[in-house]
Amino acid sequence: MDWQPERIPEPTPEILEFADPEVLPPLELVLVKGISLDLEVPQDANLPIALADVSVPSFQADATEVQMPLMEQIKQELQNVGDEDLKPARIQMGLLFIGVSALLLMSLLLYITAMHPGLTVKQQMLRYWSEYVGFVGLGVAGLMMLGREAMRSPEISEEGDR
Repeated sequence: MDWQPERIPEPTPEILEFADPEVLPPLELVLVKGISLDLEVPQDANLPIALADVSVPSFQADATEVQMPLMEQIKQELQNVGDEDLKPARIQMGLLFIGVSALLLMSLLLYITAMHPGLTVKQQMLRYWSEYVGFVGLGVAGLMMLGREAMRSPEISEEGDR
């Protein structure tokens, strides 16, 4: 009996030939002032309205407004935003916080029951307390936002009506 193992010859690796990479021309920097970019936009596209279109139609705009820089127009628009204009956004953000918190808590519960079915309630709380506290905190933050919005007093008009 021969106790020496036979050596298997190692195959030589094939030498693959790769195609040469394509030589690209170098990039050229072009001044922004010298280019006008015209993009074709379909009529049914849902695109944000341009800032110039929001303020005043172009045929009614003064020459000074047309020449006004974009940053100044943005600052002027932001000064016109009042507390009542932001009310729907605050309510939506509060509801979003609450909804995301509930969704995350339910997914945590589903994960725990599916992946760790043998854990007791105490073991679940010990292992996943940080996630639980974070998700509950997110929901409480949303409730605080909604409560703050509900407690705001409505603006009193000049006649004293509410």
